[in-house]
Amino acid sequence: MTKSEFPRRAIHLDFHTMPGVYDVGRDFDAVEFASTLSEAHVDYITVFAKCNLGFTYYPTEVGVCHPGLQAPDMLGQMVSACHQRDIRVAAYINVGLDHEQALRHRDWCKLNRDGQIYEMQTMSHFFRKMCLNTEYGDYTLGMIGEVLERYPIDGLFLDCFTLHPCYGVECVEGMADAGLDAHREEQAREFCWIVTERFVQDVKRLVDEMAPGINLYFNGLPYRWQPTHVEIEVLPTAFWGYEYLPWAARYARTLDKPFFTMTGRFHKGWGDFGGLRPEHSLVFDCRNSAANGGTCSIGDHMHPRGRLEPAAYDLIGHVYADIRSREAWTAGARAVSEIAILQPAMQRYPGDPDGIDMPALKGATRMLTELKYQFDVCDGEGDLSKYRVILLPDRVDLTEPLRRRLYEYLERGGVVVSSAQAGIDSEGRHCLLPEIDAFSEGSEPHAPSFFRALGEAGRSVPGMLVTIYDQGIAMRAPEGAVVLAELHRPYFNQGSWDWRHENVYIPPEADSGRPALMRAGNVFHFSFPVFGGYFRHAVLAYRGLLDHCISLAVPNPMVRVVGMPSFGQVTVTEIGKERIVHLLTYVPELRGAEVQVVEDPITAVAVKVALRDDGGRIRRAYLAPQGAELSLDREGGYASVLVPSVVGHQMIAYEVE
Repeated sequence: MTKSEFPRRAIHLDFHTMPGVYDVGRDFDAVEFASTLSEAHVDYITVFAKCNLGFTYYPTEVGVCHPGLQAPDMLGQMVSACHQRDIRVAAYINVGLDHEQALRHRDWCKLNRDGQIYEMQTMSHFFRKMCLNTEYGDYTLGMIGEVLERYPIDGLFLDCFTLHPCYGVECVEGMADAGLDAHREEQAREFCWIVTERFVQDVKRLVDEMAPGINLYFNGLPYRWQPTHVEIEVLPTAFWGYEYLPWAARYARTLDKPFFTMTGRFHKGWGDFGGLRPEHSLVFDCRNSAANGGTCSIGDHMHPRGRLEPAAYDLIGHVYADIRSREAWTAGARAVSEIAILQPAMQRYPGDPDGIDMPALKGATRMLTELKYQFDVCDGEGDLSKYRVILLPDRVDLTEPLRRRLYEYLERGGVVVSSAQAGIDSEGRHCLLPEIDAFSEGSEPHAPSFFRALGEAGRSVPGMLVTIYDQGIAMRAPEGAVVLAELHRPYFNQGSWDWRHENVYIPPEADSGRPALMRAGNVFHFSFPVFGGYFRHAVLAYRGLLDHCISLAVPNPMVRVVGMPSFGQVTVTEIGKERIVHLLTYVPELRGAEVQVVEDPITAVAVKVALRDDGGRIRRAYLAPQGAELSLDREGGYASVLVPSVVGHQMIAYEVE
């Protein structure tokens, strides 16, 4: 692999070591270390220069070496040995956390609004947070410069950036100089963004001067800010869960940067030394990343004595051998989509998730995935004209420039599906429909309410009144709008009290005279939060209504699949002159109270896959990586094949002339 190629099979190696560990690096052997990685098909590794505790694992003149370090220069030996094995190396430096310097320099810590330096009530990692607007910023830049000067590293991974506002004297005075009011939390938070962005620019200048061309990542800061690539940190068995990667990957892939998915070998979260996931659990994560146009990274935590766990690297080796066998169809592939979920607040994700309605985003992602549509998650900065449908899920605030772009998109024939407060301005108007009167009459007064789908909208919906569990807006159909589902009110609201009884049995009473779903021009709008509601309550009828809206706009979707389970994922990528359809049939199972496990692949048989044959250019199809030819059936503008079986994951390669 050349230095210009993006990593395909990476390891993120933690080494956060408590000061009470007295034999750090005692058993470390650099040759054995690199050999273990090479045998596991690893081509890139992030290793430790400075850990969360603030200790270095090389002979620093800037910082503090770990007091129990017995191998004086672990970093240097790892870089040298890995390079001899053609494994590139990134150095890890924690920026947001440095517990050693927090003890030595309490004035380098963030001061919270309550005047606390140490938030003892929180403990864990982030009970002490470092402030980059103090001398700590210069200290960290000095350490980065020291590492760049001494070691021929291929990347820098800077971790744990926190955007919590600081109320220390340096920051309060800085806010005043910038015309910001420290008493207003949103302005104090904005100053933290200013300080952080200044530090990022300082690091980029330093790297450009000392090691131009290396990979550079600022973990915790927006994907859009990343100068070289994106690393999606997502350990599904930790707090991220299995709902995270499907939308995060579909956002990362819109940014025109390579990305990899950083999962972990741990049974639970980071630092689970004795935890090892089942093989198919890791296989699923890695294949899922590849199916979305990404590559792979697996997190590990080396024992303080300095030896990699053989069982872990036996597992990683099996997984990465599988991934390597598929790279002819995945490395460098780009995802293809025709629908977008729009959430402008993603521009600051993951640094600031507060503006994002996460249940709505996850619900929209799950619905489109289950319906097998090809879609992105976008922040509105890129080209919107390539999408046939754009979703505004539940609560999406539009800036005036973005509103104008969406209005132009509609004028060119695009379709918007929105819900609840999304796209509604302060006067109750849908801001993409300026020609109609206000149609929001405030919040929906009834809870629960019910809908009845009308006509063709009810083809995938039970022929009865369906419960709406979450309140949205009281929507009035403007003149010319088509009502696709009518709203029914209950006798009384759930939990209401008449001084005799709490109302707990809530049947529908009558038609409210208002719509639950309407179409006005090329805009479909749900009165209720259909996307967040699907995430919270899994009402299949919600998905049926959405499918009806999209099918009117996209009667010929990019791919049609028959025989896949509803949880099966279908993605389409392009590489060279081939389009690759990925079929994934893994499903996480909740075992016990909270742990989701993927232990076995699910088998689907006789799966029919029809890829839209734009221009009639598809000339053959085969199974990858097996190479078995598939018979093509051409009908209705599609090239269809019958896949005998899918065992967890199957790729179908369509060659295009």
